[in-house]
Amino acid sequence: MKQPDAGPGACQATVIIVGWRRARHLRGCLAALAAHRCGVPFDVVVALNEPADELADELDAAPVAVRVLESDANLGFGAACNRAAAVASAPLLVFLNDDATVEDGWLDALVDAAARRPAAVAIGGAVRFCDGRWQEAGSVIWRDGWTSGVGRGLVQGDARFFFERRVEYCSASSLLVRSEDFVAVGGFDEEYYPAYFEDCDLCLRLAARGEIWFTPLASVRHLESQSTTGTYRQYLMERNHELFLRRWGTELASRPERRQDEVGIDQALRSAAGARWRVLVIDDRTPDPSLGSGLGRMADVLEELTGDGAALVTFFAGSEGGAVAPERLARAGIELVRNDLVEYRGRLGEAITDHLAERPFCYDAVIVSRPHNYERYAEALRAAMPETPIIYDAEAVYSRRIERQLALAVDRFARVALQDELAAMSHLEATIAADADAIVCISEQEAEFFRRRTTAPVVVNPPLLSASSPSGAGFDERDGMVFVAGWGAGADSPNADGLVWFVREVLGRVLARLGSATLVVTGANPPANARRLASDAVRLVGGVEDLAALYRRARLVVVPLRYGAGVKLKTVEALQHGVPVVATSVGAEGIPFAPGVVAVRDDPAGFADAVVEALADRDAWRALHAKVLAQLEAWQREPPPRIWAQLVREVIAAHRRTGASAR
Repeated sequence: MKQPDAGPGACQATVIIVGWRRARHLRGCLAALAAHRCGVPFDVVVALNEPADELADELDAAPVAVRVLESDANLGFGAACNRAAAVASAPLLVFLNDDATVEDGWLDALVDAAARRPAAVAIGGAVRFCDGRWQEAGSVIWRDGWTSGVGRGLVQGDARFFFERRVEYCSASSLLVRSEDFVAVGGFDEEYYPAYFEDCDLCLRLAARGEIWFTPLASVRHLESQSTTGTYRQYLMERNHELFLRRWGTELASRPERRQDEVGIDQALRSAAGARWRVLVIDDRTPDPSLGSGLGRMADVLEELTGDGAALVTFFAGSEGGAVAPERLARAGIELVRNDLVEYRGRLGEAITDHLAERPFCYDAVIVSRPHNYERYAEALRAAMPETPIIYDAEAVYSRRIERQLALAVDRFARVALQDELAAMSHLEATIAADADAIVCISEQEAEFFRRRTTAPVVVNPPLLSASSPSGAGFDERDGMVFVAGWGAGADSPNADGLVWFVREVLGRVLARLGSATLVVTGANPPANARRLASDAVRLVGGVEDLAALYRRARLVVVPLRYGAGVKLKTVEALQHGVPVVATSVGAEGIPFAPGVVAVRDDPAGFADAVVEALADRDAWRALHAKVLAQLEAWQREPPPRIWAQLVREVIAAHRRTGASAR
């Protein structure tokens, strides 16, 4: 396909390519550009230096529409790019080497990153060798003026640098620059003739106007240095390095000393990103809010740690692997390490040991969520990194949940099993309290549980979710009920028990009075006892990518949990989306809301009465909805503090003062 047909005025990006003499790789570059899947309207300007007679004719038959600028003299790379940029009308300039072939989504990913990061003046993509090994995942400029491609030589499957981050520079083999910023700094410095170091120089000048970013989602395969011989290339690099060092030597004096080992690269990477720490976070799954189970809150924790550039974060998907495509975390600036359950079944502590063995540097802090993950990984973490503090993200007091489940159990064998489980969990949570260097809870009630068992800091972080906001939809624009569930804990989970109780004890009473009503139940892979409840009135819709759209259509959210612990994020999330809630006292516990904001009922008849009133009585629904919106205003006036970056800072500082034996 030839793109675009709308003319340069409609283009969002202009792709600029420089060819010299025969430019034998240019046709392959243009073919890949034409074939790659792309939703961004773009045009292409090709600047030819000393072109062979037949090259211009060949470009007339190119698979993508191009505007060709010819020069009888070799202007060099920088001057040719400047000439092409001068005729471009798009707001984004994208420089692409003629010996590079783009992969699907390349331009979309660059433009998307620019839209998400308005402070970025330039964004470079991932550059790989033809065999897939990393050539450059962003680059480092050392104190002596020489550079290193981050990740260079690592195999294609190595995800170590597969996350967006600030960098010192990205090479012009695949580099987006905002047109206004390119013009403001005067484009490429043409004194770096004919090539090498002009992109380093450009990025340093652009950095005075904004940030330089790398995204791994825009990928090209690059032959590297195909236009010059090895001897001539070395001469040009050394000559232009001297020029670069004369220009920038003073500014480079604060850069790290050149080290080609992984420790040196990591130090330089942190320096470029402005990150003070490296933090390892361990939880069951990658934090997809649609899966429930507290993962929406974990997404907020990661955003808070990376949002102000305080930390480079690695997320270790501990016991259930990575359920979400790594692209989601990559966009958030988070490295994802997947745990292969098949490989590590029965010896999960070895998974973290193997991961740490690949890292010759230590993390500054580790955050472990949920007691089973602490049990699996803490010993290996302490052995590998005795000087690194561990923060326990309590998420809930699990022994309290088991106590409540035990109180409901009637089967003698089930009670014995639950009593054993309770004893084991109580011992485990006491052990965690004694070992952890700090503990984070989501309610004061649960914080008191840990304060009685530890001398370590215990911090409360109320779970208001950042990605939630109310819609303006009224009573007549909504219909039915929603129960947002995660099914990772299986058939014996509070969600499964609550759904069974609601359908068997409450829903019949509702249907008898209303004639019809629909309950939408979310969550991927529900257990058999939940699937058996499916009917015309109970719709199990599986995983829902856009919960906000579901909340906009729902008249009511039900949280019919009979046991559990901690703040129920499904209740908080529903309120933050402006949806009235009917919940049990367990479903509403720990949430600081005003009286009447949530209709709290524990008996089936009372729960059914509240559901019928909210579904069928327009005035009653509006009154309840008004209370929800008033509560949201109160939360917005006094939002919960962002505690994670400060806590990490304080725990690291305390650990360095007292040493590894402090706990």
